[in-house]
Formats: sequence, C-alpha cells, structure tokens
Amino acid sequence: MPYRRLRQVFYIVVATIFLALPARAESSEPIAVVEKLHDKLISVMRQAKELGYAGRRDALMPILLVSYDLPRMARVTVGRHWKEMDDGQKNALIEAFTAMTLSNYASRFNGFSGEYFETLGTLETPHGHMVVQTHIVTSDEKIRIDYLLRKSGNGWQIIDVFLKGTISELAARHSEYMTYVRDHGVDALIEAVQKKAASLAEMR
Repeated sequence: MPYRRLRQVFYIVVATIFLALPARAESSEPIAVVEKLHDKLISVMRQAKELGYAGRRDALMPILLVSYDLPRMARVTVGRHWKEMDDGQKNALIEAFTAMTLSNYASRFNGFSGEYFETLGTLETPHGHMVVQTHIVTSDEKIRIDYLLRKSGNGWQIIDVFLKGTISELAARHSEYMTYVRDHGVDALIEAVQKKAASLAEMR
C-alpha cells in the first residue's frame, strides 16, 4: 500500500473512533487508570520545584509505565516499517519512545498554579476500546483531554491521547515518524527520538 494511502487510512480509522461512538458506557476500570495518573500528575506538579526535572521524571516513571502501553504505541508510530525492523531496532525504538514520553511529561508538568482534573465520563468504541473524557481546569480555561484505552493482558492501558478531544497525539507522531523513516531510515529515526528525549531533559 503506498505511503500516502496508508496515512489516509490511519486518519480515517482514528476519526471513525469518534464519529461512530455509541451511547455512553460506564466503566470504572479505565476511569481508575486515568484518575490514578491524574492524581500522580497533580502530586508531582505540587512538588515540581523541589523535585526538579530528574525528580519529576523518576516520580512519574512508575505510573506512566503502567498507565500507557508504550511498546504498542511505539509500534504504531512506524506502521508497516515495524515488520521490516530487526529485534534490536524494535527494542531501541521502544526504549527511545519510552524515554521521550517520560522526558516530555517531566518537562511539561513543571509547576503548579491550582490546576485540577475533572473526569467527564466514558465512551465505548466500536472496537471495544474505551475513551475516558476529561478536562484539566486552569484559572483561565478548561482544556479537553481524552484518553483512548485498550484492554490487554496487562489490563486497561492508554494507547492514545486526544488534545481538545480531537487532536490525536499518536496520529501526529505516526505521520512524523513515517515521513522520517521514508526520508532517512529507521536507524536515523531512533537516533532522532533519542536526541529529542535528551533535548527535553536539557530544557528542564
């Protein structure tokens, strides 16, 4: 399948999740996953200055590794190229993607100004996944953040985040990584993701 067509199909699938959602469904387990993550984020934000970047990263690591299916997300970002990669490349990409995710959270949640999270409810997708709808409330606005969760042998885990309810972080990453692999190759992508994680650490 040509690259452009593959990317179009990926976006159609993501859009279908939200356009074809049935009525609201109650599910305490996916909500619990997201709320535990939010509780930890607020706790770390409250201590952000005392912890520093490294302390925030270390404090968030356990909850992020449990809450997110990062190996699956890393695999999705490179699409069809995953099957072409050897085990060393796959492991390196997962490690780099995980490091970047941890660094991103540690650098992003670096202070506290009274923010809090609200859980709005859940939606079940046609594929049996769950969407947990939330807001982060600041002094100025409410920002919509929806989490897509999938149940596997490890229980419910987040596999995508939708900013403002519609902007898929995984779709954006997929588009970026597919283009990079096409132009530079898998090894160059892994190196670029590693450098991104390092640059976030330097920004603190």
